[in-house]
Amino acid sequence: TLSSSSAASDVYKRQIQAVVGNWILPKAKVISDQRIYNAEYLDSGLGKIKQITIPERPQDFRLVYHIYIVFAENRDDLLQYCIDKGIEAKVHYPVPIYLQPALKSLGYKKGDFPITDGHTKKIITFPCDQHLEKSELDYIINTVSTFYVK
Repeated sequence: TLSSSSAASDVYKRQIQAVVGNWILPKAKVISDQRIYNAEYLDSGLGKIKQITIPERPQDFRLVYHIYIVFAENRDDLLQYCIDKGIEAKVHYPVPIYLQPALKSLGYKKGDFPITDGHTKKIITFPCDQHLEKSELDYIINTVSTFYVK
């Protein structure tokens, strides 16, 4: 029946998740350390570009950079330039949370949170995962720098 097939499928999904979890958990510290290193390297390089603002990075807890965010002037053109150059740059969270459909009942309207609105126009994310080589991080930094020089 459909319900027994669905239940079996759920069991298989949980088993696969367990296999992946058992494989990745012992590597979590190494992975997060590399992500932190990559983010700090990008902060150092991108932070020298006057059109890029590095957000405050709190010192009292460990950021592992699930996504690496900076604020960029002329963000949309930079985004397209980076994509054209083969960099997997993205705009995460282009709609602020207070304007999401799930919060519509709270009655907020565009402009109620001007700092948040400003951030949604400047946020850009770059890859910083543990698999990147230093040369790839340098490529991101050099590409962004070249964009603002042109």
